[in-house]
Amino acid sequence: MQHILAVLDRRHVDSVAFQAALVWSKKTGAKLSVFLPADFSGPEGLELGPGLLATVEHTLQLQAERWLEDFLSRESQAIGRHAVASAHWVEAVRHEVERLAPDLMFIHRDSAPTASAWKKLLRQLPAPVCIVRDASPPVAILAAVSAVPEDAAHQVLNDTVLNYATQWRELWSATLTVASALPNPLDMAPLMGEAYVAAYVGEEMAQSLRAQLLKLLEKHQLPADVLASRTGMVESVLAQTIDDCHANWVVMGTVGRHALAAWFAGNSAERIERRLPVNLLLLRPQDYQDH
Repeated sequence: MQHILAVLDRRHVDSVAFQAALVWSKKTGAKLSVFLPADFSGPEGLELGPGLLATVEHTLQLQAERWLEDFLSRESQAIGRHAVASAHWVEAVRHEVERLAPDLMFIHRDSAPTASAWKKLLRQLPAPVCIVRDASPPVAILAAVSAVPEDAAHQVLNDTVLNYATQWRELWSATLTVASALPNPLDMAPLMGEAYVAAYVGEEMAQSLRAQLLKLLEKHQLPADVLASRTGMVESVLAQTIDDCHANWVVMGTVGRHALAAWFAGNSAERIERRLPVNLLLLRPQDYQDH
């Protein structure tokens, strides 16, 4: 790991994202940079001329730069810094990520100026993103993989999730649990006509899926006892497994830069992210690293 980026927000002076990124930077020796996208949409209901608008934007830019200097003044570590006033928060963050190409980006979900901006950022995921709720490093990691990978991208995503999870386990000497949600056979009963038929077929399918998951673990040199596969909806499976293994970090994935595709038994990572009570690393298939 060479470079870590933390996205800041002036409304949160404690900046959990920065504190978490600082912990990781010190642990890995990676360069740390911070970015302050000062949202500037102009006064609501008032149209300013181009000259006055540019003056207001320049003033906000200077204020953001001063705030950032004050914020980092107590830090002894050399930290890269950049502040910008922009009416396009998502585009500003994406541009900074493309400019710096960090290995990890740390951000708090409340950093976005609006819920729609946060949703748009996740749907245009620019890098491996750590969505943090606190600054704690991984102690117990939960890696969420799909029991029914729909295509090659989802198969690569499973490998990507386990790739990162195993690296993090070694880096932090953390425990690792691999969770997967299996389809509920009763949900198939209307299609099969009889509940007992669905249950019978469902049990065979569950055994087959568990066998495939065990092969996935073997590929990543993981023992079978780290697998926690349960029948049910992904939200409930994740919640129960988080409680069981006392996970404080979840590693999961999403497919596509412009939309969060269905994954992990057909559920949206975007919907799941909102409900997770712990820190989250969100990955894309292109984040796969061959080791």
